[in-house]
Amino acid sequence: MATSGTYIWNPDLAELVDEAMERARMDPAHITMRHILSARRSMRFMCADWATKDFHDFRVVETQFTVVQSQAVYVGGTDFDLTDNNLIDILDMSLRRNGVDTPIVFCPRKEYLDIPEKTTEGRTDRCFVDKTVDGLTLTFWPVPENSTDTVIFNGVRKFQDFDTAADTADIPYYMHDAFAYELAFRLCEKYSQPDLEQAMYVKAQNAFKTAQNAVRERGDVRIVPVSSRRRGRYR
Repeated sequence: MATSGTYIWNPDLAELVDEAMERARMDPAHITMRHILSARRSMRFMCADWATKDFHDFRVVETQFTVVQSQAVYVGGTDFDLTDNNLIDILDMSLRRNGVDTPIVFCPRKEYLDIPEKTTEGRTDRCFVDKTVDGLTLTFWPVPENSTDTVIFNGVRKFQDFDTAADTADIPYYMHDAFAYELAFRLCEKYSQPDLEQAMYVKAQNAFKTAQNAVRERGDVRIVPVSSRRRGRYR
């Protein structure tokens, strides 16, 4: 018996909703447009919740921009492009000068506030990342001393929107089962099925953890002492 030899299966939102409703013991043949709209709304809240968890490897994008001399503050969407990426967090950052990359450490709000002379110019080595309602704002110190250095960082973008039933979910192959279980749990919660709700919650959590393990990065573990400078403390 021969296998198909194809790898094109990628369920659209309509199929995912059907699967979730069946798991929640809701017959898709009897659902209404209100059910569909409710499920789509639940999916949006679900992805907003997932964005707060350690589940982002496939949503990491590299972004870079050139700094401006004497300019400390850079606003996402204005000073660096967020139009396509819609970044909600930054994982790591470097300063590139003459082809050489130097790490930039993150500076907490309080420690940035404690810097006595915030207009000092030099080679930037720390950044305060302010997560605002409108996006990300980056404040560098020392303030860039030229207009040729490049800041490079790995950012985490939002999940893409659910617009039509023909859209596919913005998730990798191994997340579809967790997606269906989580949506089924939310539907049980909405449509008063207490006999299923707790069991579906447990299945959703287990499926998410299994999928989360599949997206984790693999590599050697290195334990490196962190100096006060790398923690972002001003001296």
